[in-house]
Amino acid sequence: MSKQTGVITSVNYEAGGEKIELTLMDVKNYLVSGDPNSVTNQEVGMFLKLCEGQKLNPFLREAYLAKYGNQPAQMIVGKDAFTKRAESSPNYKGTKSGVIVVNLNKQIENREGTFYLKNREELVGGWAKVFFKDDKEEVFNTVSFDEYVGRKKDGSITSMWATKPGTMIRKVALVQALREAFPNVLGQLYVAEELGTEPDGEPLKEALNKQDETLIPEPPKMASKALKQQVMQLAHEKELMIGEGKEADISRLESLANEHQMSLRAMTEDQANQLIQILMEYQVIHEVPEGDVQPVEDETPSVDAEVVENDEVDEDNPF
Repeated sequence: MSKQTGVITSVNYEAGGEKIELTLMDVKNYLVSGDPNSVTNQEVGMFLKLCEGQKLNPFLREAYLAKYGNQPAQMIVGKDAFTKRAESSPNYKGTKSGVIVVNLNKQIENREGTFYLKNREELVGGWAKVFFKDDKEEVFNTVSFDEYVGRKKDGSITSMWATKPGTMIRKVALVQALREAFPNVLGQLYVAEELGTEPDGEPLKEALNKQDETLIPEPPKMASKALKQQVMQLAHEKELMIGEGKEADISRLESLANEHQMSLRAMTEDQANQLIQILMEYQVIHEVPEGDVQPVEDETPSVDAEVVENDEVDEDNPF
């Protein structure tokens, strides 16, 4: 973990069997719903520590940071993170959940699923049960629709709650029941539907969906075999690589690459093209006794390498 003037700027941890490296700039660039320019470094640092402590992978949308105006930033967790955590418990036996309606007989009914007759039945809440394999008593939770329905500044219901009210209130009931059932792994985690609306009345989930669907930046393209061949050919010509294949001495080439913040063993396409340009401009300096210098013709061969479309592992590649 690195810090700068007391602010946490990065964390490294494992989540779901994958190693996660999460930085302050990753969060600000890709993982803020709302206004990323108003989120503070302290708020991002807290988000980093929560992700590390709860072993959440925000690049799989298990968590993101919501920031609207001057309100404190909030860490939002996806429902899938709740169910994954529950399923990882050896004592977890499953759930049932649904909606609470006032049916046609004017009776309150706990109905499994989210179906009800709109305009004929009244949706008043949601319910959920969590079951255990041992003798532990099941967790039963109910929530009121009026308490959680998302509303705009003018009091009208937001679009997600207006079009999918049963789905939304059922989710609230389910995640609350799961959090009560497994407090050690789900404590202090909340989904967007539990935390109300932001200033312009748009649900947090809707705001997230308006962002680019791909929160994960596209990974850089690795250097092709053809580009690596050009690098090796130029390195030979500039006397920065001695020998062939795996036994070649590439220490001088490696030093040159390191000077320009490049790694030969994890070279991207852009870095390879940059290194080729550096090598083409590289001047070989020989120490020759005075008086022995003879004019020579420039016989530098062409550096055009044969394009290889198949990028299979090259046994002759020294890096």
